[in-house]
Amino acid sequence: MTNMGNSKTLSLNVTSKRARGRGELVVSAPAAALPGAVERAAPRLPGITLTGLWQERAEFAADMTWKSFGMSIVLSFEPVDAGTTRVLASSTPAVPTTMMDFGQSKAQLSDVLAAVAAEL
Repeated sequence: MTNMGNSKTLSLNVTSKRARGRGELVVSAPAAALPGAVERAAPRLPGITLTGLWQERAEFAADMTWKSFGMSIVLSFEPVDAGTTRVLASSTPAVPTTMMDFGQSKAQLSDVLAAVAAEL
């Protein structure tokens, strides 16, 4: 997808396989702006809690639902150049033997990345 209603979003791509998800968001904002955007976006994410925030990454925990036993979501911020940053996202289930989550990891990664992009 391109330009999801925010002129700073350059691209967003999310995939999942076997209850694990990966995503990438490219935004036209410096890496230093990402921690603040994550902090502002976190309260708008139902069922997802911000558990850690650093200059180069953020960690979330997703609650258990009928679709999943919960998961851990990690965002890493990689500067592309002075005004562009790549946000890499990954999700892993709380129970390592989980084989299926009915699309929950992909949906939650998309929600997190879209919320962060909206705060830039």
